[in-house]
Amino acid sequence: MKRIALLALIATASFPTFAQFYITPAIGMAAGGEVENQNGDTFKIKTNNALSFALETDLDAGRIGLFYSTQSSEVKTLGNKTRFDYLHFQSALDYPLTTRLSSFFGLSIGATYTDVDWSEENINFSAGAFTGLQYHFTDNLALQLEARWLGTAVDSDFDSTCVSTPTQSGCVIRYESSWVNQVQGNLGLRFSF
Repeated sequence: MKRIALLALIATASFPTFAQFYITPAIGMAAGGEVENQNGDTFKIKTNNALSFALETDLDAGRIGLFYSTQSSEVKTLGNKTRFDYLHFQSALDYPLTTRLSSFFGLSIGATYTDVDWSEENINFSAGAFTGLQYHFTDNLALQLEARWLGTAVDSDFDSTCVSTPTQSGCVIRYESSWVNQVQGNLGLRFSF
C-alpha cells in the first residue's frame, strides 16, 4: 500500500524541467607532439585522423560533461607507432550569435593514455581548451565545428627506444618537452535530448 501511495505522489508531483543531454560524435584531424633522439634531432608525430565523443548536460549558462578522443599515428621518419587516448571532464559556456548560430568556449582536465614505445608511463595528466561554432538545424540537432588544444604532461627523464630501418637507425630517447601539445580540428553532429 505504501508503494502505491509513493507512486501516486511521484506521478502527480510537479518536477522542474529536466536539463538537456547532448551527445556529440565527431571526426577530425590531430597534429602536434615531438620527440628527440640522442643526437638532438627532433621528429614530429604525424598528423592523423582523430575520433571524438562528448556527453554533456546543461549547467547555468553552459554545459558540463565528458570528452573522449583517440588518435593513432607514428613518428615521422622513424616509423614508431603512437596512440593517444584522452578522457577529460569538460565545461563550456555557450554564446548565441543568431537564432541558428552559436559559439562556445571551454576548458577540460583529465588523463591521457599513451601507447608509445619510448615511454614507461602510459597514463598521464592532461588538460585542454576548446572553442567552436554550432549551426542549429533544429532544437535537437546541430552541426559543430571545433578547434581543441590538448596538452599531456610527460616525464621524459627515463624514456627510450631504438629503431633501425634500411635508411636510418637511432634511438628516440625522450619527448622534446615536458608537455606533448596537440591540436585538433573536429567536425561533429550534436544531438540534444
